[in-house]
Amino acid sequence: MRTANKRGQSMQMPFQMIFSLFLIAVFLVVAFFVIRHFISIQECSQVGLFYRDLQDKITSIWNAQEAEQTFEGILPSSVKYACFLNFSRGKILTGLNGEQRETADGIYDELAVYYRYKIANFFLYPPKNTCDMPSRLLEHLDTGTASNPYCIENKGKVKIRLYKGFNDFSVKVRQ
Repeated sequence: MRTANKRGQSMQMPFQMIFSLFLIAVFLVVAFFVIRHFISIQECSQVGLFYRDLQDKITSIWNAQEAEQTFEGILPSSVKYACFLNFSRGKILTGLNGEQRETADGIYDELAVYYRYKIANFFLYPPKNTCDMPSRLLEHLDTGTASNPYCIENKGKVKIRLYKGFNDFSVKVRQ
């Protein structure tokens, strides 16, 4: 009889350990998905805040008689470029070196396929990494820069030089 008890007890211990390991694995998987979801929410918030802060800076400069300021905003690392683009002007790649020209050319062609008829003057690239917020119409902004599109690389922070002269009606972007 003693040997039967020992066998029963020895079988329960591994079952309890296996069940415990299974529960630990389930908790780890759930924790991974929850953390990933919160990181995704943070990145979407960064995109939304970037748009809001940029519009606030443009409006502030537009309300001044004459001003020149640099806007610095943070975007998720998955967003590679912030681009000013006016589809009605067509593709203009003047004032760009070889690598910039190639990048701007590819960005223009890719964005034109999906967003050509959308009313917007500012785009984040690549659009799939922008939480369904790839573009915005920024008010009081003149996108008449030398090149079209004019893209600024995201290097942790995006720095955009904005100015408005005394006789200017809108805020302009300095290249």
